[in-house]
Amino acid sequence: MRKKINRRLFEIAIFSIVITTVVMTSVFYTQLQRQVFSDLQAVAGLLIEEGNYEKTTVDFRITLIQNNGEVLFDSVGDAQTMENHLGRPEVRDAVEYGFGKGMRKSDTLSATWFYYAQVLDDNTILRVGKEAHSVISVFMSTLPGVCVMVLLLAGICFILSQYLTTDIVKPIEEMAGELDHITSEVYPELVPFATKIQSQHEQILQSANIRQEFTANVSHELKTPLTAISGYAELMESGMANEKDMKHFSGEIRKSAARLLSLINDIIKLSELDSGNVKDMQEIVNLSDIAEESVEMLRLQAQKNHITIQYQGIPCANVRIGKELAQELVYNLIQNAIRYNKPYGFVYVRIKKAEGMVVFEVQDTGIGIAREHQDRVFERFYRVDKSRSKQLGGTGLGLAIVKHICTVTDGELSLESEPDKGTIITVKWKE
Repeated sequence: MRKKINRRLFEIAIFSIVITTVVMTSVFYTQLQRQVFSDLQAVAGLLIEEGNYEKTTVDFRITLIQNNGEVLFDSVGDAQTMENHLGRPEVRDAVEYGFGKGMRKSDTLSATWFYYAQVLDDNTILRVGKEAHSVISVFMSTLPGVCVMVLLLAGICFILSQYLTTDIVKPIEEMAGELDHITSEVYPELVPFATKIQSQHEQILQSANIRQEFTANVSHELKTPLTAISGYAELMESGMANEKDMKHFSGEIRKSAARLLSLINDIIKLSELDSGNVKDMQEIVNLSDIAEESVEMLRLQAQKNHITIQYQGIPCANVRIGKELAQELVYNLIQNAIRYNKPYGFVYVRIKKAEGMVVFEVQDTGIGIAREHQDRVFERFYRVDKSRSKQLGGTGLGLAIVKHICTVTDGELSLESEPDKGTIITVKWKE
């Protein structure tokens, strides 16, 4: 960036110098032309005042012409051999307006001349000329000085561009090195950008910490059932277990394997949600159908725990969430309500519409959640009662999955709970 800024500043400076030189040269040459014509007019006035029109001078060409264009006298050529001059622009203008001037190549002398012509009292025309090369020589004599000035200015601009580039880039470089402490010296226009970078930096660090904590938790959670499986299998392999123990150990291995499988499935689901690899998220589904299916699937589990499930919902509640995510969310919330309920408790599943939103609500009459835990229950592997959760087969990832699904589908998730009275979890989506 530093080289690019430096190059751009230098290019702008050189462009400005060239344009200024061209404009000033044009102005100078125009002024010089005006001065030459003014001098020619003054010389013509002196000649008229002296009355000597056939004066010879090395600086000027003097020509006397009759009003019919015939040349009577020319100071640098033979008047007898010259063609009629009535067609010359300056002579023609003089005949029409009393005076004329112009710059052109002389047919007689094959050189470029400045001319001024004026009608005399006897209707003859006095023309005074000056060769153009003398004007150009004046201009050329100034050219070396102009070139030196251009080079000098280019050098100054190069040094200034280096200084300005350093001055412009310095606050940005300091900001890059001190993202955590943006000073007042940073350009105001860059403050939003720096703030955004800060925010992203903090999010990356936070995400890294969450992933590190998640990895540690996953290792611990996977280690527990694997250790149990390995221990029971070792006892069975050694032959130390009798038939009764074998049956017990087999059951424990099955439970640990089931828990391990549940953990792996939940971890895979969270990884998919984290990576954004959700294929059917744009699919519109009827949430009422999915809720009814999930209630029927979990009714047997509820009956085993002496829990009564009641479903109440509108027939059509279309939500852009995708079938797989909808099933995951609904099943998790209803299963949680059953798992952490009290014997002979109730689970109420409701679907309704309110204020342009589709509302899905799961209410239980279970153990409830204390206020200090309510903000954290959607964290991965967070359990209010760890021993109870593991005993009931919970992985600690169900509500984390629910929260992620709500995030990727723009769902509004809320929780109301009171210990020993139950919990209400509500999710809302725009129709």
